[in-house]
Amino acid sequence: MRSERQGVDNRSQGEIDMPRTERPLESADTELGRFAAELRKLRDQAGGPSYRALASRAHYSAATLSDAAGGKKLPSLAVTLAYARACGGDEQEWERRWRDIAAPPAPTGEAPYVGLQAFQKEDAARFHGREKLTARLVELTRIRPFVGVFGASGSGKSSLLRAGLLPRLEQALVFTPGVQPLDECAVRLAQLTGHSAVVLRSELTDPEALGLLIRQHDEDLVLVVDQFEEVFTLASPEQRDWFVQALMSAPHVVIGVRADFYGHVGRHPELVEALEGAQVLVGPLTTEELRRAIVEPAQHVGATVESALVARLVADVAGQAAALPLVQHALVETWHRRRGMTLSLVGYEEAGGVEHAIARTAEAVYSQLDEEQRQTARRTFLRLIALGEGTEDTKRRANREDLDAEVLDRLAGARLVTLTEQHAELTHEALIRSWPRLRDWIAEDREALRVHHQLTEAAREWDGDPDLLYQGARLAQAAELDGTSLTGPERAFLTASQAAGRRRVRRARAVITVLSVLVLLLAGTAVFAATKTREATLQRNDALAGRAATEVMRLIPADPLQAARLALAAYAVTPGQATRDAVLNADAARLAQNMSARSGLTNRSLSMQTDGELFVVTGTSGPARIVSRYDQTTDGPVIGTDVAQVLLTADDRRVFAFERSGVTGVWDVTDAARPKQVGVLPFGWGQVWVDVNRDGTRLTTTTLQGNGPGARASVWDLRDPAAPREFDLGSDRVAHVEVAPDGRRVALLERGDSVETKTVQIWDIGAGDAYRSTTMRVPGEFVEAAFSNDGRSLALRSTSEIVVWDVAGSPRQRVTVPRVPGDFTAQFAFSADDRQIAVLGKNAVEVWDVGGDGEAAGAGSFGAFRDPQGLRYRTREKAFAVVDAGQSTWTLSTDLEKVGNGLCREREIVLTDDEWRRYFPDVDRVPVC
Repeated sequence: MRSERQGVDNRSQGEIDMPRTERPLESADTELGRFAAELRKLRDQAGGPSYRALASRAHYSAATLSDAAGGKKLPSLAVTLAYARACGGDEQEWERRWRDIAAPPAPTGEAPYVGLQAFQKEDAARFHGREKLTARLVELTRIRPFVGVFGASGSGKSSLLRAGLLPRLEQALVFTPGVQPLDECAVRLAQLTGHSAVVLRSELTDPEALGLLIRQHDEDLVLVVDQFEEVFTLASPEQRDWFVQALMSAPHVVIGVRADFYGHVGRHPELVEALEGAQVLVGPLTTEELRRAIVEPAQHVGATVESALVARLVADVAGQAAALPLVQHALVETWHRRRGMTLSLVGYEEAGGVEHAIARTAEAVYSQLDEEQRQTARRTFLRLIALGEGTEDTKRRANREDLDAEVLDRLAGARLVTLTEQHAELTHEALIRSWPRLRDWIAEDREALRVHHQLTEAAREWDGDPDLLYQGARLAQAAELDGTSLTGPERAFLTASQAAGRRRVRRARAVITVLSVLVLLLAGTAVFAATKTREATLQRNDALAGRAATEVMRLIPADPLQAARLALAAYAVTPGQATRDAVLNADAARLAQNMSARSGLTNRSLSMQTDGELFVVTGTSGPARIVSRYDQTTDGPVIGTDVAQVLLTADDRRVFAFERSGVTGVWDVTDAARPKQVGVLPFGWGQVWVDVNRDGTRLTTTTLQGNGPGARASVWDLRDPAAPREFDLGSDRVAHVEVAPDGRRVALLERGDSVETKTVQIWDIGAGDAYRSTTMRVPGEFVEAAFSNDGRSLALRSTSEIVVWDVAGSPRQRVTVPRVPGDFTAQFAFSADDRQIAVLGKNAVEVWDVGGDGEAAGAGSFGAFRDPQGLRYRTREKAFAVVDAGQSTWTLSTDLEKVGNGLCREREIVLTDDEWRRYFPDVDRVPVC
């Protein structure tokens, strides 16, 4: 039996050692293919040994050596030399060959890809993958007078029109509508015909004139209107209606429209009729089309794309309609990192791949600016954004003269911004989706941005007519804008509006004085009857508004916009606590941001400071990783080895990593790209961290004491994390210990003879030594504490109330929060000015004003989120924020005036007449804004 088994083994070994027939090379005529073919030839010259035999000589695996000659990617130099050595080749000769193909690219030579820019007519030779769609569009344009091309942002509509359709037309005029479609038509026709643009504009005020002018020039001229959605995002209703009517008179028209504006197109019956049976939908590229779009532009300039890179790109974007500009930009960045004339998978990954290449490019440009230029860049980008109304945000053009030339040139050099002689605009809307910093800017400044854009348009249209000046709420909103971000015409318009407003106020005061006298003479006769009627009306309105407020909370998850409409109406009918909270919750839902969707960190745990720029990501096992909110990859720098929990300090400079092995590491993440461990905390058995101050130089811990009534508490001095110092606070009855944000004070809650908390000790630790400075007895059982930001106040909470104590001098009770939400989870936080405190329950947050003495006043109650995990105060928004279990952040503003103004800037915020009658029967309409 043994000899038979041995014989079988020998036959198997022989079969393994036999050389396998290799697959034919996919691209033997390319530089990479020829290199692989030469490697195969060298193996043949060595007698054709199997890769298993070569592996024993080269000390690399058989699979690695086989891949080296596979022609899909360039092997490393070490593998190449090992392959040559195993086959008896000349190592110096093969090193030279490898370096010839892997040499850095020459500084000259433009990438064969267009990046974020749309393909233009001159790019037709490198526009691949859309041949079938182009042929269909050309045929439809030939037989139909009006054609619509629809597709998602980034699907390649503009490229299809410009590089696909235009080269196949004898006569075409292509343009985008912009803010003034009438002016655009006049200018473009003037360039085409040589006539005066001024004269043409006066003729074009009649929309029928457009068709007549085109027929006079050339009956076969095709009018190609790219980015037609601009008539909905930028143009006024009057300009929009003119443009639609004008296009109906033209003999041949093709329009390109973003798919999410399909409903807007449907509101114009003439467009619906013209587009029936004449629509082209630009969907995702098929696998073969995508392969051609990747490979053939490179082949056109004699370059090669590794098969491994093609496979990876196809896998990364398959089925994504909006992937084309991301792929093109990633390929441009890969081109800059190519080896010789080969685009490699390694270069693609170094560029950040499809998902992060744009963000990394934008971040790299932004990081090279000084602080003043960064602020200018932020204002520049925000001027180039058109806010969506039920649709995605889009790009908009701005006058170059209104923007900083130096910063604009830097952004244009990185192809983030495209410049014409007079205008600037984002190169592609993919930048809005793919750059987290820009998305955050838009979210933070959305309300002000909307007001600013309205001011820009009003200033542009103002011709000195006083009736066009701002007044009332619009003037008040515009006056709050940052003056440094306004252009000269905008400032002039705003100044004129304010001057006119002051004149109106003076006239109104004179009229009011006269009317007041008349009103007083007549008022007494109707007081009694009006009082009774008013009481009945108020009772009815209170009931209807309360019912509407309840309905708002039900609507928020399914229809936030309708919830906001109803909340504003309910508050307008009956201002009160319930309707106020309905408005505040609707606003919080409007501003909620899902971090998981943005960062691809689903089913991972995020530790973050609400104001910070870093996340620390942990999983069920393995190390933690540092992730910037502006470059949200999941392959960030590693912290620890098997981290169970992390704590990120409020200043984003230190991370405490609690390993499952029991080790607690202190990490410096000042340079988030290169975190370094700067210390290890020698925690004993049963010792757990409780609190850390703002900069991570003070940490408090507790240690279990067997069956005793409490625990012992310690303070760790971590100013030198490599040499941590521990101070015992001298009590084994500790219920809780808390450190002040500045690290100069510690509060220790000590139990009495029973399990109830009876004493609060304040310890001073600022000088490096810990000593008790104050002891005060407190009633009840307090189990949690929190210092105010200035360290002068201490909030103590029990299961039923929170009491804020002044501990800066003689301790005294300051104010009491009368109740806490159900299932209180022991989290509460002070506002930056310490005048408000927020209390977190299981599914609710209540905010209280605690700026005075006595009982706190309720400032807002929030409950639109589910399962909140963390509570912070967000200084930039001047509001509290919650992070929930779904990794969404909620901004909880209690400034009702600011919230109301923000909601009122949304279009379609007013209930329809039918909705008003349904929710508020027999109640006269009242203005909500």
